[in-house]
Amino acid sequence: MNQAILNRNLRKLHLWFGIGIGLQLGLWLISGLFMTLFPIDQVRGTHLRATQLPQTVSAKLDILHPSELISKHALNSDALTLKLIAGEPVYIVTTSEKTQAFNAKTGEVQNVMDEVLATQIAIDSYAGRSAQTTATLFEEKAPREYGRAGPVWRIDFKKPDAASFYVDAMTGELKAVRTGLWRTFDFMWGLHIMDWKSRENFNSWWIKTVASLAVFFFFTGFGLAILRIRSSIKRRKRLE
Repeated sequence: MNQAILNRNLRKLHLWFGIGIGLQLGLWLISGLFMTLFPIDQVRGTHLRATQLPQTVSAKLDILHPSELISKHALNSDALTLKLIAGEPVYIVTTSEKTQAFNAKTGEVQNVMDEVLATQIAIDSYAGRSAQTTATLFEEKAPREYGRAGPVWRIDFKKPDAASFYVDAMTGELKAVRTGLWRTFDFMWGLHIMDWKSRENFNSWWIKTVASLAVFFFFTGFGLAILRIRSSIKRRKRLE
């Protein structure tokens, strides 16, 4: 093939490959820069979590022995923890399938906690400046940003330190804190890995396609550079 024709074809391919990856390359750079600007603890809202003092459970409590609870419900537990929720002793039992809460005195399964208790737990765990809250219960399907199944209470604190505190509706545990910064970071992460829905898939066809175009962009640019060098060498020889 004539070198001029080859040069022209490579330039066209290089241009089209550049157009194909240019937008996403810009998004990679912008999202990558954004994600480096904030400490991860700030993104996770750690600064809005109040320091929790260790709970002290009296040895004189009239509660069931863990073996009694396990035997009563035929539990195949991976972990069992005793904690106080609103002053009442509760066993938190984790199995391979789920986490359940049991009244430590009676051994009965705990019901989903009410809004008042969930809100109080969130307020006790909050270190921000807002005094206004709203509560929403998600019994099964929770928002994607929570990252788990329900039941869970979302306690939303208003400005100036707006945040959503996710409190497990069975165990009373604060599972996650989500802020406006977290949501923006999450959006940027989705742009970065080209998974705009779940934001967890690193192997989507979108990113494979753009990565492949980037490789072709490199090879066409490399080919153009070789042709340019060869052409320059030939001109020098003719001038000599």
